[in-house]
Parts: sequence; structure tokens; C-alpha cells
Amino acid sequence: MTSSTQVKEEFYLRREFGDDVPVFVDATRYVRQAIPYPLSAKKALKATCGVRTDEEVVAFSLRDYTARQAEREVEHIESGFGGQTTTQNVLRPRMPRRTLHELSETARALSAVLGDDVIAELDGELYVLTLTRAHNEGGLSLAGKLTRTEDGYARSEITDTDAEFALPVAGLRLRVFMRSPVRERVIAYGFGGYLARKPGEPETVTRATALALNRVLDLATFRMLSGLDHVEVPPPPGGIATPRPREAADRVTFTVPVLLFTDDGTPAARGHLAGEIDLDHVDPVTGGLRIHLGGGDGLEWNPAVAGSVRFETYERVLIETIAGMMHSSLGPAAMRDIAYDIMLGDLGRVHVAGLRAAAGGLPGLAAMPDRAEPRPRQPEGARPTP
Repeated sequence: MTSSTQVKEEFYLRREFGDDVPVFVDATRYVRQAIPYPLSAKKALKATCGVRTDEEVVAFSLRDYTARQAEREVEHIESGFGGQTTTQNVLRPRMPRRTLHELSETARALSAVLGDDVIAELDGELYVLTLTRAHNEGGLSLAGKLTRTEDGYARSEITDTDAEFALPVAGLRLRVFMRSPVRERVIAYGFGGYLARKPGEPETVTRATALALNRVLDLATFRMLSGLDHVEVPPPPGGIATPRPREAADRVTFTVPVLLFTDDGTPAARGHLAGEIDLDHVDPVTGGLRIHLGGGDGLEWNPAVAGSVRFETYERVLIETIAGMMHSSLGPAAMRDIAYDIMLGDLGRVHVAGLRAAAGGLPGLAAMPDRAEPRPRQPEGARPTP
């Protein structure tokens, strides 16, 4: 048993600053002094992580927040002074001491059988994963299971390539144990939150462990002790999951008037173009909105260029321009929150309503194959300026 004088505690927040990528910041002082931590907005909170270090174990307890959870966790406080009212968003951080203590005790119990492997605990089952290292990159593969016995733990081999489970509605609870390659410590890590797939969809132990580890590898303490910068994430089980079809009322569709021109400015087509915003996937390259256009069947094409031009020639620039206008309309902060919620399957009615309003206010477009421009009050025969 480690005495309290040998224990060091730290507390970190993963948060946003303006439009930047979320980063971990040290909030230990706020926990020790029991004072609220100020946030620019409720949505700025992305995760909290408590750390407990003793002579044998370094334990990390990370809780990931969705936008809805952050909305409930962060308080909005109003105060008055001198006739003026000020508002502030604050988090009252709490050190997860019980969770960290349990992680440390389990790590001590497993240290005799840990070796160079990774042990993942899910729903009371202990899985042994082989960790292969290439520089600071890691790869995981399922190697066996551990069963508790009167004398400790017994290992059994697994013939399956991986173990599947259904993601819980309330979020994943996963514990991971491994040895530090740089110091005589066992690393114990507890993750609570949502991963890349939706609740109820199949997931594997190896993939879930890799995803959970990557969430905490942004924290320098964990990254340095583990000797890892990133863990390779295996493909999802069963290929790509198909989202449940959405009702018409839950979809965001739109129409936008367009004028299409050839490279030399010859009118090619005109009419109204139908489109839809994908509420289940983000653009794999930009991380922004994924937009589907209905094609050129609803457009009136100029017979003079019929057969020499195709709608596909304009599709990319039209999608990029529409996505850019949506981004400008909603603002970068809202768009980033929407992208996170789409990735996590947590898109709420408020954001859907915002997308629908922005899509409904799109202006007309005039496009050439290499560029497109909005035309709020588009005169007859307008085309993009060279």
C-alpha cells in the first residue's frame, strides 16, 4: 500500500481556445483550491483527465464530453455589480480519486502477469493485447484472456482474431494497463465516453482500445510515459456500418438556383439544383460538411453545348462553394461543434435547425468548371468574373 505522502495528483482539461484545436491545460490548482474554472463557452469543454502518481503506478482517468454533456456539466452564472450584470461559464472540477485509486490497485494486482503486453478490461473481462512498436507508433492485436483465480490470474489463448461487442448507449467504460518503457511504472488508464461509432453498433476490443488510447495521447504526460505518439486503429468490424434511414423531417435538404457556364463563358445550363447535407458523415478530407447534389437532370441545358459538357464537371466547385457559404453563415465555432456531433452520432435538433435555416438561405450560384460565385441578385446572363 502506498502512503498518501508518496502520491502526486494532477488534473487536466481538454478544451478549445477560440477556433483552435482542443488542447490539454493544467487545471490542478482549481481542484486543490476548490475554485471554478472559467470557460469562454460551454462547448469549449471536451474532456477532463485526473492523474495519480505513486511509486508503482501512474493512473489516468479520462472522461470525454459530447456537446450535450458539456452543456449540462458547465454552469452559466450571472452576477450583478454596480447596476451591471455579467455572465460567466464555469466548470467545477473534481478529482476522480476513487476511480484513480481503483485503477492503481488493479494495476498492482495485474503487474505480475502484465509483461510487455497491454491488458484491456471491458465489462469485467480481461483481454491480453500484444503491443508492437515501430518508433513511436503502436499496433495492437488480441492474444488471449485472463481469468481471475485464487492464486491470481490464469491466461488462456484466443483463436479469434478479435472480440466483438455492442457499444453501450450510456457510453463506453474501458480500462487499459501497460508498462512504461521509460520508467519503472505501470500505466493504468480509464476511459469513459463515446468513440467513433454509434451506440448499439458493433465494435471490437482491439479497435476500442486503440481509439481510447489515442484520446489520451494528446496529453504529454501519457505520451512520454507510454513512449507512443499514436496507435494504429483497425477497420471497423463487418465493414462500414450503415446508418439508420432518417425520416424526411429529420433530413436537411435544399434547392439552389444555378447558372452554369463553359470555360469560355458560354451559357451551359440553368435551373434549380437539389441537394442534401449528410447528417451521418463528415467530409473525410476537410472534416467539414459532406454535401450531396442531385445531379443535372433538373437543369435546362443549352442545346449548343449539349454532349460536350457534363454536370460532373461542375459538381466539385458547387459543393465546395455551398459548403463554404454554410460555414460562413453558421460560423467556425458552430460548424466545428456540428462536425463533432455528426462524427459522434450526437447531432441534436438545435444544430439540425441551424443547418436547415442556413441551407434555406443559400443564394443563387454562377459556376464555371474551375470556380463558382454566389449571386444573391443574379441578373440574366450573369457569369463568374474572370
